[in-house]
Amino acid sequence: MIELYRQQPDRRLLRQTERALDFMLHHDGLHITGGAGQCEIWTDDQDGRGDLGETCATAYQLRLYESLLRLEGDARMGDLIERTIYNALFAAQSPDGRRLRYFSPTEGPREYWATDTYCCPCNYRRIVSELPAMVFYRRAGGVAVDLYTPSQAKLVVAEDVPLTIKQETDYPNSGHVRLLLEPGVPARFPLQLRIPAWAQGAAVSVNGERAAGPVQAGTFFALDRQWKRGDEVTLELPMSWRLVKGRQRQAGRVAVMRGPQVFCLNPSQDATLAKLDGTDLGYLTLDPNSLGTPIRSDAVRPGGLGCKVSAWKPGFSLAAKADYELILTEFPDPGGKATYFRLRDFSAAVQDELFTLGSR
Repeated sequence: MIELYRQQPDRRLLRQTERALDFMLHHDGLHITGGAGQCEIWTDDQDGRGDLGETCATAYQLRLYESLLRLEGDARMGDLIERTIYNALFAAQSPDGRRLRYFSPTEGPREYWATDTYCCPCNYRRIVSELPAMVFYRRAGGVAVDLYTPSQAKLVVAEDVPLTIKQETDYPNSGHVRLLLEPGVPARFPLQLRIPAWAQGAAVSVNGERAAGPVQAGTFFALDRQWKRGDEVTLELPMSWRLVKGRQRQAGRVAVMRGPQVFCLNPSQDATLAKLDGTDLGYLTLDPNSLGTPIRSDAVRPGGLGCKVSAWKPGFSLAAKADYELILTEFPDPGGKATYFRLRDFSAAVQDELFTLGSR
């Protein structure tokens, strides 16, 4: 219906899309990882167990967001794409790339699909092959950058000027992004950078000089100027830890996030935790003051990140010294069994920026 709308712009064709998006963003239909639904059914209770986030649905959610991004230029669609890729989508594949999942729950064990065929494995491969087309876009005679990843594109701007744009970054390990522009001839055109809604305090520089104007989180920041070969744009995105409030069944607990990534607990690192199920692990209480610089963890990918955090055992201990020193790993960790945890002082928790925006 969205694609038909492009040919026949009747707003009635967008009503089902708008209803689905409103349900996901404003009526608890979307989980913190970007996954949605239980056992192929729309749900809004935030149950994190079992058949959560079918991979086929994840693939088509990404296509939906990408289509709306092209249609309306709304930066929050890029935020949804990013959140979904790094968590729900990547969790559907084993770190070695050999096995795929039907569902990716946030609580309890995760299981891989028994075969290499059927709809979810095939849709996973299809959507992964489409991701490179979600990095750069032609827009308003210039170029918009939606995703931050090592990449290069060749396209035409300012009507007929060839442009090569190269992106250098280790994102999401850090928020440092470097863009190198090589237009065929000097030309004026807009360069738009998506500033994620979580990136309060982001900064943009051109050839070493701070760009003028406010860099507002949750929007595209536009640089409209004369560009020449060798121009360099630097984007700095703050990557602090966030303790994000849970909703519905997860209310009263928080998930640990950094940038677009959700972190989870693989209990195999401690013998006393390994025997607990996902529900019991969710009663662990985190110490926000123990969150520091991310550490390296290869649990999901070479050079990946981990979150070192102190935690108290389930119960209501008031002891000053924590019971555990844990490493939370990136959500695609196949051994992850818990995503939400308690806090002694809930004032450290923040709302999820994806679910605090006004209705469409």
